[in-house]
Amino acid sequence: MRVRAYVPLILLVSLVCAPSAHAAGPTVSATVDAAVAAGTVTPDQGVAYKATYTQARSAVRHLPASRRRELRGAMSVVEGLVKRDALPAARMPAAFTQLERNVEWWTAHGPPAASAATGGLPRVTFPGDPIVLQWYPGQGLAIQWLATFGKANALWQAQRTDELRLLLDRAIALAGRRGTGLLSWEYLLAFGGGRAPWVSSIAQGTGIQAFTRGAQLLGNPAYLDVARQALGLFETPPPTGIAVDADGGRHYLLYSFAPRMRVLNAFLQSLVGVLDLAQATADPRAQAVYNLGDIAAQRELPRFDTGAWSLYAQDGAESTLNYHELVTGFLGSLCTRTANPAYCTAQTRFTTYLHQPPSVAISFGGLRRVRHTITVRVALSKVSTVALRIRRGSRVILARDLTLRRGTHEFRLKPSRRGTLTVAVEARDLAGNAASVGRSVRVSAKS
Repeated sequence: MRVRAYVPLILLVSLVCAPSAHAAGPTVSATVDAAVAAGTVTPDQGVAYKATYTQARSAVRHLPASRRRELRGAMSVVEGLVKRDALPAARMPAAFTQLERNVEWWTAHGPPAASAATGGLPRVTFPGDPIVLQWYPGQGLAIQWLATFGKANALWQAQRTDELRLLLDRAIALAGRRGTGLLSWEYLLAFGGGRAPWVSSIAQGTGIQAFTRGAQLLGNPAYLDVARQALGLFETPPPTGIAVDADGGRHYLLYSFAPRMRVLNAFLQSLVGVLDLAQATADPRAQAVYNLGDIAAQRELPRFDTGAWSLYAQDGAESTLNYHELVTGFLGSLCTRTANPAYCTAQTRFTTYLHQPPSVAISFGGLRRVRHTITVRVALSKVSTVALRIRRGSRVILARDLTLRRGTHEFRLKPSRRGTLTVAVEARDLAGNAASVGRSVRVSAKS
């Protein structure tokens, strides 16, 4: 096995894993048999799927506890789909491939290591198969579609045609179908409050981009047909699709299970992918999907701009450095493709924030007297690591080192004697830009 580096993806959240169990109800074997009987799965495929599950059940009994937990978690993904009647024939190739890879991995390995080469994420590939999988503790390995399509774009950039063709063909073979048969690259794991299967605008949009580029580089128009089929999720509301009416247009969701969550970087990259298809083919459907998203994106942009940094999600926390750089890059991609001032100006502003030190101010509240509480307020323009020191003469009487978001933060102390206190604050933003400020306050005797 080998670990490879690809585009980072998306922000990690707490995972929820259903226990593996064999309660009364539909079984994996019976579900596969029914698909074979209906003619939607070939007899040979059915034998292979059931063999994979049987192998998993046998192997899990003999593994050390930590590896047994991971393989059991991977089994529970398939079992959960069966119990919810959510394992149709079209979803079986991805589901059983994912389970097969888990059997192969956990019977021979412990958890995959995170490394700088993988963007700090525990990702693996298997010999002869270009699909990228990622370890999600408690659920084993899951197909990571954004990383897979990020790899496809890297192969396109390097013009490694044979590897790109293999990856795209594999992605077609593992694509699922949602709702009325919408082609989709589904995540088969529980994540952030959503259960399998769910879809993501950024993965679907990057997939459209990869197939569009692959069609051009490899001279295969069939890949453009795949990209067009993948547009369906952008025309369908959640939880089946990722399209939400917003601001006179449409917002495309990072997570199909979270219709109220607005994440700018995912939305913008999905627009880039759709626009690449529209510009490459003059396809009116792709252009309409882009146009609706463009309307919403332009109106949403100011809500993600704090004046000093970007927000990761609307009304949420500030971006990490990685996500701020990512969204700045996606704005640049749209600016290059459209010359739209909304995107170009936002890119310029967000780039400026990467080189602009935080603004810091100190103020005081409360009675400035001995044995009374004094409130020291520190106001920050952007998320920063802060070193706060309050001194009486050369002696430090209060020290705090912590990371603070933008806004005003309060620190309290109760002086035991009169005199002058000196407050010093040094703030360093996520990009390393630093600013410092100091103020003094006179503490008088208790009246």
